[in-house]
Amino acid sequence: AYFWTYTAVQVPIGIMTDRLGARRVMLAFMAVLLLGVGVFALSGSYAQALVGRCLVGLGAAAVWLPGLRLINEWFPPEERGRVTGIFSSGGGIGATAALLGIPLLADRFGWRVGYSVTLIPVLLALAAIFFVIRPGPLGAVQGPPRHVAGRSAVAPVGGGGGALAQLGGVLGTPALWTFNLAVLLSYGAYLSLVTWLPAFLVRSEGLSRSAAGLVTALMTAGTIISWPVAGFLSDRLRRRKAVWLFSQGMSVPVCLAFAFVVPGSGVGGAITVAVLTGLVLGGMVTPFVMVAELFPPHLVGTASGVVNTFTFVGALVIPVLLGAVLDVSGSFPAAFVACAGVQALAFLTACFTREAGLSGRAMMGTPS
Repeated sequence: AYFWTYTAVQVPIGIMTDRLGARRVMLAFMAVLLLGVGVFALSGSYAQALVGRCLVGLGAAAVWLPGLRLINEWFPPEERGRVTGIFSSGGGIGATAALLGIPLLADRFGWRVGYSVTLIPVLLALAAIFFVIRPGPLGAVQGPPRHVAGRSAVAPVGGGGGALAQLGGVLGTPALWTFNLAVLLSYGAYLSLVTWLPAFLVRSEGLSRSAAGLVTALMTAGTIISWPVAGFLSDRLRRRKAVWLFSQGMSVPVCLAFAFVVPGSGVGGAITVAVLTGLVLGGMVTPFVMVAELFPPHLVGTASGVVNTFTFVGALVIPVLLGAVLDVSGSFPAAFVACAGVQALAFLTACFTREAGLSGRAMMGTPS
């Protein structure tokens, strides 16, 4: 319920972010998130729990996209990579803390209390949005479409028009669709790996369920470090695509390592590969920075919403499709090899994406 709701509302939230402003959207949907946590914690039936999780997904869906919009409003192009990486790491820290902390609280005090504790960070975030966040100085800037290699990167959609015209202009941008396909394949294969890894470690390597969960969490812990590092490198090198292609390319051998190196290597081998996986995949955040740089400011939320939709469609669908490999073969290594194949396709697709560079929106022309 959470992920399907989250995925379904990405494009509408992106459009609302562009038309209403990031702060307003975040305030409204954070209140929905607060309500959803309460409904789920107090739920007395499956239907109530389902409604609660849908509300949580709806509220959480309005964090990433408005955040990207704010980054593009407040920070110059040469700093957006590192700031986006830090922003992503914040989400990773929160997710890791929840995965480790909520089960401990649930074991001691019950699941309702454990889940209700998440009201605290939601309230703190709501207060921070209300008292601290403001539209950035670049928020009102609207320039003409950016050009890449002498050709327009985006459809010629101005600041006016309705939401459908705004969305149509974004969807009519050929450069966007290579990003859509690349992230669909990449994140789908990554989530497949994360989904199967705990069961593989328990059944094939003899780890306990808690130990298998901790090893899997090390991948997330690694990305908490590698996301800001990759963002910094993309700023410093002034080349987002090179950083992305490195991480995307490395995703192939790490999947193969889980297939051929980890089996029989014990917990030490599993930990080593999991940590290395997290450390080399930091560049996976850079496509979102690249997409934001391909579009004028008034379309950043909409374009990012489209790409993020494909990200989560991949995360929802590809693990199911690749699960057929596991079902037919009965072999986790075979499934990991299939993941490597999908990541290789994602790498080839990413090679054809366009990069606007770090020229900045001040170079896009005068405001209209």
